[in-house]
Amino acid sequence: MKSIYHRALGEEFHNLHPELQKKYGLTSKQNLMVLGQGRMTEIRGTHPLLRPFLQMGSKDHLVFAERGRDVPFTLENYVYDDEKGRETVSWIRRFFFPYAIRGFDAAMRYDEEKESLVDDLGKSGLMQTELDIHVTVEGGLYMESKAINVNGGISMTAPTTSVYEHYDEEEEAFRIHVHAEHPWLGTLMMYEGTVHTEFLPMTYNNIPKRGVLE
Repeated sequence: MKSIYHRALGEEFHNLHPELQKKYGLTSKQNLMVLGQGRMTEIRGTHPLLRPFLQMGSKDHLVFAERGRDVPFTLENYVYDDEKGRETVSWIRRFFFPYAIRGFDAAMRYDEEKESLVDDLGKSGLMQTELDIHVTVEGGLYMESKAINVNGGISMTAPTTSVYEHYDEEEEAFRIHVHAEHPWLGTLMMYEGTVHTEFLPMTYNNIPKRGVLE
């Protein structure tokens, strides 16, 4: 059985660094979850006067207003079949600020008709975007979102999010860089840092609804 990322990349999947192949090759049949722990060197973006408006998205774990340096971070990936029987990978990100814990969540799946990855955003999953994905020359993984649809229908002008990840053999950790940019407002959020990852046993009793924690 191939993972959703293997299906999206095809033979290009084998050009990934072995550690990335292990992480992105995970399927629901393996009964494992990914736990990543690390720190974001810096979280920046959005003019300070506009940041309060971002808090509207914090309840659904779409975006948040807090910014900082050396921010503790966790990532949980669960691979499971959703309510429609589609293999899905949750991305549960938590950022630990001095006075708040913020989330940036999504659930990814492979769309057979579109032959591409689809990202259901936030806890609700009401907003979706397709993802372009490819392997870099260095064996890293690059993903970039397309236009966002609301509940599978109405398209809207929204940020383009790019994610780049590669494996640092010296640190024995993954290095990630995420950039969300709005066509009118510029950079909404950018963060980068290092994450150490382990694979833990999992049963379906461990998986929160939609794979996303409250």
